[in-house]
Amino acid sequence: MLFLGAGLHKLKNLEALDLSFNNINGTVESQESFELNLAKNNIGGHLLDCLNNMTRLKVLDTSFNQLSGSLPSVIVNLASVEYLDLSNSYFEGTFPISSLANHSKLKVLRLSSRNNNMLQLKTENFLPTFQLKHDLKYLDLSHNNLAGDFPAWILQNNTKLEVLCLTNNSFTGNLQLPHSKHDFLHHLDVSSNNFTGKLPQDKGIILQKLLYIDMANNRFEGNLPSSIGDMKTLTFLHLSKNNFSGELSTLFTGCVSLWFLDRSHNNFHDQIFPKYMNLTRLWFLYLDNNKFSGKIEDGLLKSNQLKELDMSNNMLSGHIPHWIANFSSYLEVLLMSKNFLKGNIPMQLLNHGSLQLLSVSENCLSGFMTSSFSLSSLVHLYVQRNDLSGTIPNALFRSSKLMTLDLRDNGFSGIISDQINESSNLRVLLLRGNYLEGPISNQFCQLRRLGVMDLSHNRINGSIPSCFTN
Repeated sequence: MLFLGAGLHKLKNLEALDLSFNNINGTVESQESFELNLAKNNIGGHLLDCLNNMTRLKVLDTSFNQLSGSLPSVIVNLASVEYLDLSNSYFEGTFPISSLANHSKLKVLRLSSRNNNMLQLKTENFLPTFQLKHDLKYLDLSHNNLAGDFPAWILQNNTKLEVLCLTNNSFTGNLQLPHSKHDFLHHLDVSSNNFTGKLPQDKGIILQKLLYIDMANNRFEGNLPSSIGDMKTLTFLHLSKNNFSGELSTLFTGCVSLWFLDRSHNNFHDQIFPKYMNLTRLWFLYLDNNKFSGKIEDGLLKSNQLKELDMSNNMLSGHIPHWIANFSSYLEVLLMSKNFLKGNIPMQLLNHGSLQLLSVSENCLSGFMTSSFSLSSLVHLYVQRNDLSGTIPNALFRSSKLMTLDLRDNGFSGIISDQINESSNLRVLLLRGNYLEGPISNQFCQLRRLGVMDLSHNRINGSIPSCFTN
């Protein structure tokens, strides 16, 4: 453990000091330098004592420390600062953004706060005397208590702004954008606020260079503007937990660079995988908790790098298509629960070489489960609340990778298999609500890692194996 302060004043020619990612505590002693990085330590006390004389400071990063006290009187004197990160500490009082009115060289400003501190940012009534103009490139005001309308002036006055983060505040109203194109902004995060209304129709034109958009957890509504299809470089789009509706045809054909798309928890009702989809770079696709209906078409065939797919809790019908087990060799997570799917589970899904999590629970699946599969990669299998019948395939108990097996509330019958792998990794076994019969085999004692087992509401008889007490 190192205490900061002793002897620093003797380093008269010091220009840059980087002590980040240590276990330094105590307070900071005044030292004139151009760059001061104290991030991620345990430094406490007030900034006031050590920064008043650092008028030439260009870089200051005190993030993730135990600093406290007020800010304005210190920050006003740092007129030369270009990079200022005061996030995630324990400052208190009111900090008017107008304190930075003379900081014409400021390019990066981070005042986000995940800690339960008492610092209140004040943004009202600082225009036109304060404008943060021209050079600002990175602005992060996340995790504060900011309210009011979307601060469109930030984009209007800072035409070179590249990153704008306003997540987890209390902004309200519509998302108002400037009238002219903004060619530098590539990262926009307005998630977890109280924005309402429809998105501007020209959003995809005004902010055409965006790579990252996060608008989740607001109250936006209506159709997405067709101009989003003009965002050819967009890679990340998070829209979950809003009231969006309608179709996304232009998004599926125009946003060819997308690798992350989350449309979950909305009111979308268009065809779930239209044939004209062209998202060849997609890795993560979340469509759960919407109003998609009809059969699952093969529009995903070009998305052959997909790793996670969630279409649960919709109104999808028809059979689980066989192509869904073959289109991506990288698929690891497939969630299809709470729909109206019928038929059986394709054998190809159970034999998939990389699939680790499969959930088809709460559908209308029926018939016998095939026994011709190897479960080469599957770790978690959820099939509860369907109408599957016949005996439980021995392969489910022979697997050495399966950790969760949930077959509750189906129509399985017969004796539970005693072909249990001695190397079984099974942790959760749920067979409740079936027609299983006969005694519990002593082979169950091989399930040494088992933590939860439910065999209730069956026709099981005989004695309980003595190993269960262990």
